[in-house]
Amino acid sequence: MRASRISAVTLLALPVAGYIAYGSLTGECAISAAARGFSGEKIPMATAADRAAMEQSGVAPAGSARETAQPETAPDPDSFNQTNRPGSVDLETTYDLTGLSIPREQIHTLLPKDAIPSLTDPALETVAQAGEWLSGGDRVIDITIDSETVGVPLKILTYHEIANLTVAGRPVAATYCPLCDSVTLVSREIEIPAEGEGDGGEPESLTLEFGVSGALYNSNVLMFDRQSNSLWSQLGLKAVSGPHAGTELTLLPIRVVSFSRFAQTHPKARLVSRATGHERPYEGDGYAGYFATDSLMVDVHGTARLRDDIPKKTLGLGVQHHGKAWFITADALGDGYTLQTPAGPVSARATEGAGGGGVEVLSQPEGVSTTQTFYYAWASFFPDAEVITD
Repeated sequence: MRASRISAVTLLALPVAGYIAYGSLTGECAISAAARGFSGEKIPMATAADRAAMEQSGVAPAGSARETAQPETAPDPDSFNQTNRPGSVDLETTYDLTGLSIPREQIHTLLPKDAIPSLTDPALETVAQAGEWLSGGDRVIDITIDSETVGVPLKILTYHEIANLTVAGRPVAATYCPLCDSVTLVSREIEIPAEGEGDGGEPESLTLEFGVSGALYNSNVLMFDRQSNSLWSQLGLKAVSGPHAGTELTLLPIRVVSFSRFAQTHPKARLVSRATGHERPYEGDGYAGYFATDSLMVDVHGTARLRDDIPKKTLGLGVQHHGKAWFITADALGDGYTLQTPAGPVSARATEGAGGGGVEVLSQPEGVSTTQTFYYAWASFFPDAEVITD
């Protein structure tokens, strides 16, 4: 079984005040900022003395080793420490929390609203232009709808997390949470009851534009829509508050492939350009330090219930249908794997690429949701998921 991106634990830390100032100015997530440092250089591995100091100051990542007075005591599966950074978003005054369906005390607030700026109708470039800055192994989301294909480099989404696009006339959003290496492709169209028609009226279609809230739940991005300020969970696959609470996202098959594979398969396609209007080091890899450890940035409820034989950051495919969920590791996907669901078969395979590769869904039946994600994140949302490792 492949344990993607797992190595000896490297502790990265950034002072709270510095994180907020840096995040507010640049929109860069904490781990990315920590991995690069303010000077743009990598922060070195922490020494034993550094680790002790970080432990005493309380800034070590969630899940890192901590000495206790009674080390033989089993961890409390319900232990949870909420993180609320000074200067981060005030959920109660910023969003519509009506009907909040996730525990408020388990939502972490790390940045202001829109500090990570989502993209809407971003500039596109040709494969040749993208090849001037993307390497062959860089990962790209392949969005193919009808006869049109658009690629979204993960090196772009690392700093924006959401790209609101229209492909073949269909409003979609490519979403990425670097902390979970989770990728989804969702329809931005939802159906709402027609006003004044009562329960018997024909529903109306509403097109949403998604942004990044500045908050996390289960270490996963909470999005919001600019039309209603409802909160949406990327891996929860639905709205968790506001007038759209409970509305499920319609997910399209997820395909994360290397740039070289994308260019070969779609030589005339276009990709999201670096010309986003924001100054970011898109050519870099700000999350390399985070991916190289099995430590988490923030607490996840029920972490102690995760399987010990699967590293938290094992990459795989999450599948969900009507409350039933599966997680298939990338190793199990291999060159091809078919999962039988009550709605029909899901066919997928693992793909090559920088940082451990990705997953590509070849086919999925209507009503089934698929996403690329780390094991720990999917298991946090779907603790009863069937896990397939071979």
